[in-house]
Amino acid sequence: MESALYSARRLISTFCIAPVYSQALFRQYIMTIIFDIFPSHGHQHSSHQLARILRDEGHVVYYIGKTEYFKKMPSDILWRYIDPFIYCFVEQSTQSIWKNMKIAFKEKRDCKINAAHQQIMKKYDELVEELKPDVILLDHHYIQKAVLYYKYRVPVISIQTAPASEMDWNVPPFFSTYIHDNSLTSKLNVLYIWYSFLLKKRFRFFLYKILYLGENHLSVLKRLSKKTGFSLMKNIDYKHYKGYGEFGLKNIPQLLLSPRDFDIPHPLKSYQYAIGPLLMEEEDSKIKDRRYLVLLHRIMNERKEKKRPLIYCGLGTNTFHSLKRSIKIIKYVIEAAHRNPNFQVMVSAGEYINPAELLPSPDNVFLFKDVPQKHILRYCDMMISHGGQNSISECVMNEVPLLIYPYCSFSDHCGNSARVVYHGIGNRGFIEKETVEMMEEKIQDVLNNPVYQMNIHAMRLKFEEKSKSTKAVEIIESIVKVG
Repeated sequence: MESALYSARRLISTFCIAPVYSQALFRQYIMTIIFDIFPSHGHQHSSHQLARILRDEGHVVYYIGKTEYFKKMPSDILWRYIDPFIYCFVEQSTQSIWKNMKIAFKEKRDCKINAAHQQIMKKYDELVEELKPDVILLDHHYIQKAVLYYKYRVPVISIQTAPASEMDWNVPPFFSTYIHDNSLTSKLNVLYIWYSFLLKKRFRFFLYKILYLGENHLSVLKRLSKKTGFSLMKNIDYKHYKGYGEFGLKNIPQLLLSPRDFDIPHPLKSYQYAIGPLLMEEEDSKIKDRRYLVLLHRIMNERKEKKRPLIYCGLGTNTFHSLKRSIKIIKYVIEAAHRNPNFQVMVSAGEYINPAELLPSPDNVFLFKDVPQKHILRYCDMMISHGGQNSISECVMNEVPLLIYPYCSFSDHCGNSARVVYHGIGNRGFIEKETVEMMEEKIQDVLNNPVYQMNIHAMRLKFEEKSKSTKAVEIIESIVKVG
């Protein structure tokens, strides 16, 4: 009886605080859903369409985390500020092992970091009590937070914005540039890549445990699991690649936002659900950069007369991970444009690169701090990218072949570059080994090879079948019911 009254109260309050579309009127239960997405623009953007679909189906959606990542979020999605990190990985505090040892020693002595975490967790208690969520969609990048959420007895579903990170001997880990085929030799190579990585990871984990006096993220989560009742050691999972932390957790349902048709073909795990790609369209009315609009109009007029190819170069929002490589890639692009005056090149330098560092540039190169990427891709002949999943998916939807230069060896950029080549939707290079002449040759290949256009057209048709699917709603609802 009490649960029925609670459901009725939630239903009434939901109708009061949020618009509910007609299809939602037929639902027996409206869920309140928390999105806890890793504080990264790429991770956030990947999840926005899923949030919009859930909201359009009548559910109440809240994002939680850092305010700066809510600026580009759809205005009809609710949010709450809270510190996204409930633990500190001493082993990742600085680039210096010696400094990290000093941090670990101080923490062993005075427990200040732990005390700060306890205060943050109280804020989570207050937030959960206020919102009373029915399910928490937690970014797989810091899935360890499920240990905290266990105390609230609310179902947790993982959201994976990159290809699946769990070990699978049919697929190289997503940080690997290796291009897999179905030969026995290839499968043995994949196994070697996986086990050499796992062995190094376990050794590093053991070494850090000694150097940092046992003060690592495992010890933090062990203390937390004792308070929440989560069976940490039973559910810990070392056999996968994670860029944030050395391990993941088992037995948590996982929604894969990375398009399955872009991945290396392999069977899914029983707890994995492929729902991507879920892409939001760019609204032209939101584009306020007058210089961009004027230049684009000029470029389009010139293309009609001379058929000049338009090349867009954008390296994502996290160029701070490798500024030197990022700047080198863009400078090579500018030099290639200088050598080919028939090219028209638009460059998005990003937040961390000063466009002044890229000068001088020829008349056929247009430098911007930021470009509305989804909009410019409607008019491009190719894109030079770092290999971020969002950029690749947007290129596929606009049938724009790619040239990938991954600059982060610890992210999905490398694995995505391998998948671009595997599916024949573009080419790739490695800026450490590249020359301007080599890049120029690859640009000509992407522009002139009709196979890329044919393959990316076929992939777009597959993407379109799923880009507006509401399958994710049914999956989430069924998991919550079972839970």
